[in-house]
Amino acid sequence: MSQRRWIILLSVAAVLLVGIEVTFRQWEAPKACVQIVNQGQGVMDDLVVSYADTQVTLGRLGVGQSTQIWLTAGPKGLLRLDFRQKANALSGFQVPDFDPLQNSRDGFKLVLIVKTNEIQRFMDDDARNEGETLGDRIKRWIHAEIDPSR
Repeated sequence: MSQRRWIILLSVAAVLLVGIEVTFRQWEAPKACVQIVNQGQGVMDDLVVSYADTQVTLGRLGVGQSTQIWLTAGPKGLLRLDFRQKANALSGFQVPDFDPLQNSRDGFKLVLIVKTNEIQRFMDDDARNEGETLGDRIKRWIHAEIDPSR
């Protein structure tokens, strides 16, 4: 086979693979974002987020730091955070009416601000997909496959 035919064959194969990936990604379950912000006086250690049958171990979150996790959106249920933090009487808390499916549909993320002996909770815009082109989505998918914590 000539070099030109190989190039055409590989190009067609690449386009087909991208098309198949785009098709399968449309059927993928939506993800809901939860952002955790540590505004307490100490480091949050042994941070674990639980929702339904999913348990995500985040480990350590420094003072002033924040992290985001994406959970597969499902029915309304209990979201639980467990952690240890010096000078904080709280060792965890629950959000009983967490609705990740509705948050995902509405384009919101749940923000949880942990302070000393206090928790603030509010919804914010989840702008991660605003103005995203197909090329941006493909790059995001590739990065998600490489780094599953996204």
